[in-house]
Amino acid sequence: MLADLGFLGTGALTGTRKPPGRQLTDVQRACNTALNRLRAAVERRISHLTNWKVLDTGWRGRLTDFPEVLRTVIGLEIQRTWGMSQF
Repeated sequence: MLADLGFLGTGALTGTRKPPGRQLTDVQRACNTALNRLRAAVERRISHLTNWKVLDTGWRGRLTDFPEVLRTVIGLEIQRTWGMSQF
């Protein structure tokens, strides 16, 4: 689980906070950048999905099929974004 610096100590993978009066090392800065890039990509995808009208107004088909449809759409979005064939 990836998280921002507000979730330090929760068990989530977070970046490194800058120590008071000192700077982060180049390695720590690079790790924070890499983590933030991954986190931002996930947040963009979640934002994209939550802005879909079908998720806002409701599904007009059988509700029992909706989770399967949503999983398929999420899988296709992951494949389109990351170019991976399976997860």
